[in-house]
Amino acid sequence: MTTAADEPNPSQDENHTIQPTPPLETLENRPHRSLTATASQRMDYLTGHELWSLKPNLTLHKLLDLPSWASLFIEERFRYESYSVPWIKHTSKGQWSTPLQSVIFGEIRPGPNFRIAAEFWDARQWGPQNPDRIDTSMVNTLNFNQFYAAGIMRNLMDQGLDLELKGGEMTLSVGSTRLIGRYAFRNTQQPFLGFQGRLYDPKNRWELLGFAETPMQLLPDARSALLENQMVWNRPVKNTFFTGLFFKTPLEGRNLFESYFYYLSKEPGKPQETEYLTPGLRFYEDVRASHFDYEIETVGQTGHTPIQGRGLSVPISGILEHAQVGYSFNYPWHPRLQVQWDYASPNFNPLFGIAVFDFGPTGILGLFERVNINSPGWRMFLSPDENVLFFLSHRFWWLADGQSRVGWTTAGLSDPSGKAGNYVGESVECSARWDAAYNFAVQAGWQILMKGRFAEQAPGAPASHSDVNYFYIESQIRL
Repeated sequence: MTTAADEPNPSQDENHTIQPTPPLETLENRPHRSLTATASQRMDYLTGHELWSLKPNLTLHKLLDLPSWASLFIEERFRYESYSVPWIKHTSKGQWSTPLQSVIFGEIRPGPNFRIAAEFWDARQWGPQNPDRIDTSMVNTLNFNQFYAAGIMRNLMDQGLDLELKGGEMTLSVGSTRLIGRYAFRNTQQPFLGFQGRLYDPKNRWELLGFAETPMQLLPDARSALLENQMVWNRPVKNTFFTGLFFKTPLEGRNLFESYFYYLSKEPGKPQETEYLTPGLRFYEDVRASHFDYEIETVGQTGHTPIQGRGLSVPISGILEHAQVGYSFNYPWHPRLQVQWDYASPNFNPLFGIAVFDFGPTGILGLFERVNINSPGWRMFLSPDENVLFFLSHRFWWLADGQSRVGWTTAGLSDPSGKAGNYVGESVECSARWDAAYNFAVQAGWQILMKGRFAEQAPGAPASHSDVNYFYIESQIRL
């Protein structure tokens, strides 16, 4: 798979000589460093931005001699992943799996500003008969993830604004993707059913997105059916609504600003109603050689959730903070160093966000999510060739509240007494990706968790205090 990072952008030096610009600006744009199906995201028709460049001689479109108003892609990812030391509550062994992700994306464009698209997704997984973890993030067999119609109106009311309207079943990827995004590492996607509208100013480059959706329930969700990779049609989650507004605009220089408000409601108007109101702000600067860059994202959350069996509810209050500073060196291999910090309060709901690009591989692992964490760390990117990317990360993990009943959510461990402290441990992650050809890529990675006091002593913690070593290798083919 070749991305925009593989296409050098020419620039002029002081002598007005055309020089290739190192692919620094888009190193992190390779879908969060993870191989995954992105054909449906290749072209943003409203802004004209392409995620990766289309080379017609190596596509299914060329092989089938399709007309110019149609597109067809097939993407296939295969992975092997494994860890041997347990870390989840009441477990005594590791786990392995071989997930397979097969995706067909097709699109027809009857007119220059109208299109109909469908994405058919098949996610299967094979592994031990009694795994510690198997759920709909790993298996969703033979289902549509997207089936929508979209239209664009240019120069709306002669005001120079462009409007895109989309309706049907679709995936969402918004802003930093920490709260809403297409999953990059996990085997399945989260589709939504509803409508969205995007207003874009080509001159000033600001955009406003609004959406009203119902999340789709991935099926089957029974353990026995998941183990057998059974096929059941997904369906909308009953009495659940997800709406929001997102605004993005450039500031002076290379700085950008985003603001948003999301509303998630479950069982509205009923005693068991739960609702989350999530406003947020994000400031960041584009990455470029020989310059510092930064990113700050601040999110608040309020709402209420019911007390089971009592007909009452309790208020929800949470925050999410992300801060990072990076520097991209103008040296061979284009090194980029970044320090970062993430904080999420015990009751924060991460909605439908992606964790892999901040916290490491998900799949059968998924050590952390944006709930009850306090984690500083650093990371390094190296690109010795435009088709090769190395990544190294080192982080320390504390619970935001060591005495909370929430505890370490992904491991299912908590210690209300506080005797186990709040230090979970430190992790090191490294990965290497090689885009061997336009339509073929391979990637391998390793993450180790060196257990801290909480991971060793919390009630129900596995007896083994050894390091958790997770390894994966995967490949992807796109036609």
